[in-house]
Amino acid sequence: MEKLTKYNQKLLAIIGTIIVGGAALALIIGIGGLIISAIDFGGGADNGIQIRNNPANQTDSTEIIRTQAITFNAPIQLDTAQAKFIIPVGQVNLETEERIRIESGGGIKYSSSEYRYDSYYVLFNNFIFYDYQSDFKAKIFNNKIAITHWSYLRIDSNELLLFKGTKNDINSDNQLDYSDYQSLFVYYISDKKLVEYDFKNSTVLGFEPMKKTNLISIKVGIDKDIDLEYESRSEPQEIMTLNVITRKVNGLVSEKMKEEIQNKID
Repeated sequence: MEKLTKYNQKLLAIIGTIIVGGAALALIIGIGGLIISAIDFGGGADNGIQIRNNPANQTDSTEIIRTQAITFNAPIQLDTAQAKFIIPVGQVNLETEERIRIESGGGIKYSSSEYRYDSYYVLFNNFIFYDYQSDFKAKIFNNKIAITHWSYLRIDSNELLLFKGTKNDINSDNQLDYSDYQSLFVYYISDKKLVEYDFKNSTVLGFEPMKKTNLISIKVGIDKDIDLEYESRSEPQEIMTLNVITRKVNGLVSEKMKEEIQNKID
């Protein structure tokens, strides 16, 4: 009987320890979730860029309903050897809409002395380029746009800002975000010129510098059935390349080679 009592006591102690440990783990997870939800990521993926639609009964074109406000992130130094910065501009959803009257007139890092690549994934609506030495400041985009991925690249003396994003509400959901066709936008820092590279009935899935070359590979998803949505499981991808010297885009694999490979599986 004494042995049985001791066994029961040990069993209860073990069960009690498991229960207390489980409760402590749940508490830690809950606190972690609250901390993560409280962090302001400034332009997170759930804050798509909203398309403004004036109410049907609103006839005054000089007045708009503001539902989002811009928010600035800390300047990011593009290269530790230079005083050049980029300031990401995000957006927050306002709890209370504002009626605005318009007056008339109105990451991944690799670095060396010759090569540097920094990559960031987050949703922003604009960027400000700032060159401290020349006191030059300029916003990069003049149109409403949603940027979902951006990078800084330096190859020798060539400096570029690369952006994957969209300026067209392809799926007509009144929001610019990841679900719309994406283009590649390149800001050439040397002459402060922005160039858009888009692909008909296709969306840019990603880009990556090809080290030891002047090329950037661009992965493009082809919307083969043109239903305004790319399906990775049933629709093909294409690899394009951007030459940062000539600023031209070409297919990495020739049409002839693609046809030869396709014929092998037909």
